[in-house]
Amino acid sequence: MPRSLEPRSRRRASAGRLAAIVVAVAALASAGVQVVRGARAHRAARALEREVPRERVAGYAGSASCRSCHPAEHASWHASYHRTMTQRATPDALIDADAFAPRVLHGPDGDSRVERRGDELWVELVDPVWKLEHLDGPLDPDAPPLDAPTVWRRVLLITGSHNMQVYWVAAESRRKLHAFPFAYLLDEPDEDARGPGRWVPNESTLLRPPLEGGVYTWNHVCIKCHAVAGQPGLAREDAGRVETRVGEFGIACESCHGPAAEHARRHRDPVRRYRAHIREDREGDAPPPGEPVNPARLDHARASEVCGQCHGITRFYDDADWRDHGSEFTPGRALTEAMRAVRHPALEDQPWMDAEVDATPDFFAQRFWPDGMVRVGGREYNGLLESPCYQRGELSCLSCHALHDSDPRDQLAAGMGGDDACLQCHAELAPADRRAAHTHHAPGSSGAACYSCHQPHTTYGLLKAMRSHQISSPSIEESTRHGRPNACNLCHLDRTLAWSMEHLEKWYGIAPVALDDDERVVAGAPLWALKGDAGQRALIAWHLGWEDARAATPEGWRAPLLARLLNDPYPAVRIIAGRALQRVPGFEDFAYDAVGDPGHRASAPAAVEERWRALGGAHGLDAPALLLPGGELDLAAVGRLTRARDNRPVTLAE
Repeated sequence: MPRSLEPRSRRRASAGRLAAIVVAVAALASAGVQVVRGARAHRAARALEREVPRERVAGYAGSASCRSCHPAEHASWHASYHRTMTQRATPDALIDADAFAPRVLHGPDGDSRVERRGDELWVELVDPVWKLEHLDGPLDPDAPPLDAPTVWRRVLLITGSHNMQVYWVAAESRRKLHAFPFAYLLDEPDEDARGPGRWVPNESTLLRPPLEGGVYTWNHVCIKCHAVAGQPGLAREDAGRVETRVGEFGIACESCHGPAAEHARRHRDPVRRYRAHIREDREGDAPPPGEPVNPARLDHARASEVCGQCHGITRFYDDADWRDHGSEFTPGRALTEAMRAVRHPALEDQPWMDAEVDATPDFFAQRFWPDGMVRVGGREYNGLLESPCYQRGELSCLSCHALHDSDPRDQLAAGMGGDDACLQCHAELAPADRRAAHTHHAPGSSGAACYSCHQPHTTYGLLKAMRSHQISSPSIEESTRHGRPNACNLCHLDRTLAWSMEHLEKWYGIAPVALDDDERVVAGAPLWALKGDAGQRALIAWHLGWEDARAATPEGWRAPLLARLLNDPYPAVRIIAGRALQRVPGFEDFAYDAVGDPGHRASAPAAVEERWRALGGAHGLDAPALLLPGGELDLAAVGRLTRARDNRPVTLAE
């Protein structure tokens, strides 16, 4: 019977069966696709895990195991920047959600690309293996772009969270990670103003000679402090096998309290937990062997050593053993059992450092001022060790800092951001009249603050000046003999060293020292900004934008001095100067790119000076600021000082 003559009901039944068959086939096909996709995803996940260092070290439980019993402490740690020092690479970990919007990045060794693929972050870069094999030394900025092979790599880990982020990709060996050659830098909007920051070459974020070659490896350096219980596993690196392990990525609970796997296991018993809380309430009870420690209950030396394991200039007794098995230090033990704190030769002869100095002749210059004071950020423990308040008292890191109940930006404990930190011990200076007599500054002014004079910003790191953690008193000798800017001239930027020396002698009886002609007649800030080395120039550039210095210094002359730093040979100095210039009235919108076109940078100083004159120059200011009586810049003096600039290569190993 022709289909057209079939009863309508039979035709509907046939069509229904056919539709059911089609649906079933489609469902089976879809299920097959899902199975295939699931298998592929599983294989991809397993392949990824083979590239990332393992989060598994015997004795360590991970921060998640602490949360149920210590929820408040876990929450405050989770909000800190310690936690995010190293994270697995996910879109949620980015400091700018749009950072991986597809774009091309131009760098000294060629173009790179970034893009986001679903929840994965991908980059194209010059093959790090090729780079290690073919590049030896600095790149020539005037040479044509490298004819180098590029590779696409997935970003596996991210370091940093509040100043900048560095991104790590798989290297030639499993579990070994190389840095993507660009970092994402906050507070540096790009020309398109697409986000709160911009991409810059990694070298631009470090204070070292420009365009120095090399490939950064997470397993060699970062693992020591940016992970819990890091074990580099580099013994077989030459054979292409790297077995890096960590207890946990980031700086987590067990970094400061010690391994807690056994503690977590035992305290699953609620009765045991209750008894432990009763014991902890009895002040002074030491934890049983093998239990995590509370640094706040350690003496001031042991408590500080918990921080010193990372925040110190230290060396392991056996570097080869460290490169394979990691550090033996655990909180509560003596730091000297695992490593030694380095002191400058001006303070102590340390023959065990001879081999390292032979390998790196400028080892001390990269980290210390010539008198032994720490010069680089992240090494505060060494400054503490040299402080009288530690040596003759009980000052510790925890006197001012706390991981819990603190500001995540600097980990200062509640109330420790001002003079109360010092008045804990120096209560005799609490009355306002006594403090005014001691400081010779008006109450409430920046010069009356303890930190301003005794912990000035003479340490460099993360594209800014940081407070020294060696508590000291200002002197002019520290500037004339050792090159370190003194506290007086870092606030009174327009005053000479002779002016500061006169006041220190009058107020505190500090003996004067010999000064040369420039130190007598030219303000300290222009001297260091024009004649100083790259580290001094970076510090002065930052202070020219510092709010406290602005309050103590006339406004009108900062712009032309900053203009001279906008074309500095060191990208880090240029970045700092550009940020400071944006804080000068009338220059908030000044267009400047510290790492862009060299021609743009070369024209920036003249453009700043032109705008400065249009805004009125600096009428009424005196000569130490390198100004002529009419408010014009003394170009002859500026040129003479610039020609005398200290151009020795500077690397500050922050």
